[in-house]
Amino acid sequence: MKCLTAVLMLGLASLLPAAHPAVAQTPEVTASEVVDAETLQAFVEGARAWSETFTDPNDFAPYIGAISTEGDWKHGNTYLILMLPNGTVIFHADDATANGKSLYEAEDARGNKVVQDLLAAANMGGGHVEYYWDDPAQEGDEEDAKIAYATSYLSGTTATTVILIGGYYQDPSQAVAATSDPSIIHPPEVTAADVVDRATLRAFVHGTRDSYFNALEEFGIDELLQHLDIFREEGGPWRQGSIYFFLFTTEGHVIFHGADRARELRDATDWEDINGIKVTQELIKLAKAGGGFLEYYFDDPAVPGDEDTGSPKVGYAELFTFQGREYVLGAGFYTGAPDRALRTVTRTEVEATVLGDAVEGLAVEFSRAIAGRQSNYAWNAFTDATGHVSLTISSTRGVSGYYRARARNAVGEIVGQWHSIPLNRAQRQVLELTLGGGMRVVHVEQLAAAKAVVATSGLAPNVPNPFNSATQIAYRLSSAGPVQLVIYNVLGQPVRTLVDQYQAAGSYQAQWDARDQQGGTLSSGVYITRLSYPGGEQTQRLLYLK
Repeated sequence: MKCLTAVLMLGLASLLPAAHPAVAQTPEVTASEVVDAETLQAFVEGARAWSETFTDPNDFAPYIGAISTEGDWKHGNTYLILMLPNGTVIFHADDATANGKSLYEAEDARGNKVVQDLLAAANMGGGHVEYYWDDPAQEGDEEDAKIAYATSYLSGTTATTVILIGGYYQDPSQAVAATSDPSIIHPPEVTAADVVDRATLRAFVHGTRDSYFNALEEFGIDELLQHLDIFREEGGPWRQGSIYFFLFTTEGHVIFHGADRARELRDATDWEDINGIKVTQELIKLAKAGGGFLEYYFDDPAVPGDEDTGSPKVGYAELFTFQGREYVLGAGFYTGAPDRALRTVTRTEVEATVLGDAVEGLAVEFSRAIAGRQSNYAWNAFTDATGHVSLTISSTRGVSGYYRARARNAVGEIVGQWHSIPLNRAQRQVLELTLGGGMRVVHVEQLAAAKAVVATSGLAPNVPNPFNSATQIAYRLSSAGPVQLVIYNVLGQPVRTLVDQYQAAGSYQAQWDARDQQGGTLSSGVYITRLSYPGGEQTQRLLYLK
């Protein structure tokens, strides 16, 4: 399973032949002209010859559209099936529910292993196979032999063998999904169930990227194809109700959709919501610009009756490169989702002092420490002049456990790391973190006995101001709720969202590095920071001097 070459492309897209829209072909023998074994062979061999010419996986959607739509390449029971040599269906032109499942053990009405016979015929250079099946749509055909034809070709994008079958239209209900152990794929640190705001959504996308691409490199395309349902499992790390991930090419062809398999292997370029937003195109633009969020409307699986209008959603997408090809991976959450409103958010508070030299302005980041999982430093804050830092860790999946922490300086260098930090829900932990690696728990108290919640919400003066590289923006919250901290230019246009999430009452800090949402450096001048919090909002001026 791991013998694929170094040029192996991504998942389904790279196993599929690709056709450029400009070169879509009409077969010499169309599906409607198949009347016997000879014309069936000509039809399938024509598809093989066409398939062998394709080399770009970004162009596979027109091919899939052609062979799955009634017309030259599909007519009634005459259509194509693409398989791996082990009997796993890559694409079934008549029934997408068979995709990713195995037909290797499928039998006809007389107990013949018909798919195994087809695979053997393909391996011999192509051949016909007779099978028997009582077609419910055709009366009295149970004793009539039906004829299928199988051949194979070498994928121009992966140098791997693909089996191409025509004339085999037995009910694919015998297709068997692979029995998968979810533990074979490392889950993300922030799972689908943890997504409650933009910060956790972005962390979920990052972790999912690592899970998917690491599994692809470890198992190879042919084996991963049999385990894709792990990513669709309801209640699993990658699917929780309305929260799932999607993957498509930079040309808008869907490779994977966590909630609707029928959307896969289709061109989604021109899909738009009720407001005319070209959702796929906008997500691709944001991904190419360095990643970003998009507000739009989309069908929410948890909301009956919104199929025509959709429900308000926030999506996030980033561009990722795998073996020389670019792909867009994203996810989203519905802003009005009832299940999100009912989730219980637990939290813990950390007060830490970093000891050592040059402790001002360090980014102190915390990650859960779970065996077998990669670190995801999802919670962070910045030290003041004395090395003091405060942050709140919150999650819908519990916060008690051991954590890792690290400190980075202004240029991103890691200057301190700490391990095995015990934190517990509903507690305030006071820590000392020495840059040399030492960690000491100074004090622990229940949040109910902690210092009184600040009486008012609002912004503190940013430090420094004016600034020439980065500035710290501190603020206080007197009550819990949704919080936004946004930077605007003097024209009133938003240039950077620093915070957009639910936060508990307390004190917080954010750092702005004078860059926009896409990571581009902004020009010198006056900027406005606006804090929106439960019950009000506040603004103040920032002066950026290069």
